[in-house]
Amino acid sequence: MKILLTLAGIAAGSLLIASCQTADLSNNGSSGSRSAGTPTWSIQYQGPIQVRNKTYHVVDLFDVSDADLGRIRAAGSRPIAYFSSQFENWRPDSSRFPQSDLGRPLSGWPGEKWVDTRSTAVRNVIRSRLDLARRRGFYGVDVDNTDLYEHQTGLDNSRSAAVEYVRFIAREAHARGLKYSLKNSMDLIPKVKGVVDFYQNEQCQQYGEVDRYRGVGPVFNIEYKRPSNVARRKGMYTLLKRQDMGAWESGL
Repeated sequence: MKILLTLAGIAAGSLLIASCQTADLSNNGSSGSRSAGTPTWSIQYQGPIQVRNKTYHVVDLFDVSDADLGRIRAAGSRPIAYFSSQFENWRPDSSRFPQSDLGRPLSGWPGEKWVDTRSTAVRNVIRSRLDLARRRGFYGVDVDNTDLYEHQTGLDNSRSAAVEYVRFIAREAHARGLKYSLKNSMDLIPKVKGVVDFYQNEQCQQYGEVDRYRGVGPVFNIEYKRPSNVARRKGMYTLLKRQDMGAWESGL
């Protein structure tokens, strides 16, 4: 999560999807004008969900209604569930996080705290969220805040702990038939690319991070301001969004 631009009190997800070489992540013949093998995507967390004819549609695991999920699937899109890998006090399962497993607050985001990623209780919450994603018919998961090594968490924030946590989430997602997307956390790519199905990055072009994804994909990227020089690299799919993460979006 690019913390300065993620929405407080709401799931802040983003997606830049670079190209994927596997057929499973292609259009796969669904309806619409999309070219075979060229994924398109949409992402929205606030306001009435605007369903578009896209390959993927990223929405909040908890907040999206069953009716909207049905509309997304009926449009030929594959819904992707956003949730944080850390504690948020407004979530319906927040009481399941033991106080002893909570670390420091996420700077700038009231109600959010880092968690002990080694904790069995914490991991059981993640398992339950993945179970919910499967039951609700999601295609994959967009899991935020795995870049704990970049922050003062008050807990084990080593890079090795982050790698192990990502591998755990990806393994549990795959066991439920869900795709796993690595959000930001670019330093982990060499250690986890074998378990990642696609990648996500906020402000990849604004911060000059495009080359960090060389040799991996797909990558989904959100930009909050139009880049002065838009990267047109093959397999990179970028959306311009407003920070409120409502329905408005534009391709670049």
